[in-house]
Amino acid sequence: MRSDDRALLKSTPLFSDLPATAIDRLTYTAFVQNLPAGAVLFQQGDQPEFLYILLSGRVALTGRSAEGDEAVIEFFRRGDVFIAPAVILDLPYLMSTRVLQDARILMIPAEHFRDVLARDPALNAALVRELARHWRLLIRQIKDLKLRTAPQRLAAYLLDLSGGHGGNVLLPEERKLMAGRLGMTPESFSRAFAQLAAEGVTGRGRNVVIADAAHLRGFCAYDDIL
Repeated sequence: MRSDDRALLKSTPLFSDLPATAIDRLTYTAFVQNLPAGAVLFQQGDQPEFLYILLSGRVALTGRSAEGDEAVIEFFRRGDVFIAPAVILDLPYLMSTRVLQDARILMIPAEHFRDVLARDPALNAALVRELARHWRLLIRQIKDLKLRTAPQRLAAYLLDLSGGHGGNVLLPEERKLMAGRLGMTPESFSRAFAQLAAEGVTGRGRNVVIADAAHLRGFCAYDDIL
């Protein structure tokens, strides 16, 4: 690992409270892999071999139905850890991955991670916090799907991208991928965008403008609870 990689690890929720010796124990068998956009790390149903930490780039987690339909479940960015539950339980992955932007990924062998986890109380405590954070993100997604209309889900997502303040927003992914993440078809996603024009949202391609963040927050019942 490079020195800036170690600094990034220390800034992530999983590693921030771990002493340097614990990080050294956890990563001494790890290695960094560079992967281009479009690469696949693992497929749904594969047995976990590594714990992955994204050092740069972007990665999408996707799910696939028996009929072959695919949906984006979540996006991961620099500093994120994925998918820890499968590694901890040594059970097959419930999702697949696809690299969206050229990525550098730290790969910690799964067996080594479980061995350190069994002996290190500090790592256990850090992992509990990390899994709790992901659980809250999952609950927010479920609430979005059950309690918000498609235009409201899109509005809330755009506000998240803007930090809640509105203004100019650059979409980090293609609209088709965003549609899957928000539980929409590309067609319903386009209709939702069209409906948001009445709420002051305009744009073309990946460039979007939120004219009145306060109004849009009211429209989608936006909150800052994380």
